[in-house]
Amino acid sequence: MSGASPSPGRRPVLDRITWISYVQISLFAFFLYGFGATQALLRDEQGTSRTVASLHAIVFALANVVTGLLVPRLIARWGRGRVIRYSVLTMAAGVAVYTAPGGLPVSLLGTAIVACGGVSMIVTINAFVLDYQGGAGPASLTQANALAALFGFVVPLVIGVTTAVALGWRTGLWALIVALLVSELVRRQDEGDPQVQQAEAPTVAVPVRAEPVQLPRRFWWSLSVVALLLATEFTLTLWSADLLRERAGLGAAAAAASLAAVTGGMFIGRLFGSRLAQTWSIDRLLITSILLALGGFSVAWLSTAPAAILAGLFVVGLGIAVHWPIGVSRAVASSGGLIDRASGLSSVAAGAASGIAPFILGAMSDTIGFHRAFLIVPLLLITALAVIIAKPVRSSEPITG
Repeated sequence: MSGASPSPGRRPVLDRITWISYVQISLFAFFLYGFGATQALLRDEQGTSRTVASLHAIVFALANVVTGLLVPRLIARWGRGRVIRYSVLTMAAGVAVYTAPGGLPVSLLGTAIVACGGVSMIVTINAFVLDYQGGAGPASLTQANALAALFGFVVPLVIGVTTAVALGWRTGLWALIVALLVSELVRRQDEGDPQVQQAEAPTVAVPVRAEPVQLPRRFWWSLSVVALLLATEFTLTLWSADLLRERAGLGAAAAAASLAAVTGGMFIGRLFGSRLAQTWSIDRLLITSILLALGGFSVAWLSTAPAAILAGLFVVGLGIAVHWPIGVSRAVASSGGLIDRASGLSSVAAGAASGIAPFILGAMSDTIGFHRAFLIVPLLLITALAVIIAKPVRSSEPITG
């Protein structure tokens, strides 16, 4: 432990436990964006249609929903630190299964195991970071997701390169297993620190009344925003490679690597977003990001030149960059101090929406064509924008966790 204390203001304190939390969030992103980049390759390998391949997204979403409902109870029983440890081990096992031979049943099983471990890890670490960093929580969570986007930028490139040179798309995911285990060994070095122990306990940042406590109505509106925005992000990460293959005629390896345009934009967007989160209100940041994403999507959808599509997807990445961290922060800020429950339910909403939307796009693309089906993206963004405008958070000031 570096000896630094969590910040009472809006500037995150980057001590060792915070960096480890950032890295573990990023390792989940490593799989998540690798998952999106490998879907087209896995579909070719297994000889399945887009509709059948979309079952991976459905399985991931179902596991996401179940896990998001269970994690707050596990935290209440074991504490955040123990839940994180078990989650890391489960995710590592799931990656091993996902990359094992055996066809569709095995890859679906691996997807479910990874989702259970990874989602429980993310839900718990999100709650930990928001609690541990106090007023700097939203900015800290955005920083964490900036690093995650950097990992997401690298993974499609790695998969594209390893596929092109015949090492296979599984190579990078095998390294992820080792990285997960090492990260948890490092995290355990801070277990004795009193501040870490307090934030890893099943507590919230403000006093909580005895259970059960009904979440405020404003929380459910914020939760719907999370669902809509994450449905957009998952749809883009799972299907952007197909947009490049269909509209620009790129090969499978190049299209998978081109997903880095989205994740590269997300990395830069989160770097700037973490600074804006220290001064802007949550709603102002989300509204601006949605408008930016809509503009980028218009360019990508209307173009056929690879460079123009990549430029549009990069701008989309800039826009959607803050959707998850700031969306979760908005939900937590609307929860009346119930951080663990708000974080868990955010995962439930994101999981349900992120499974349904990509599946709908995949099914629609087999009937009306992929290009027209991809219009589900602006529909989701516009709906989220309408909810934010109609149901703003109570204060126009920056809202902290």
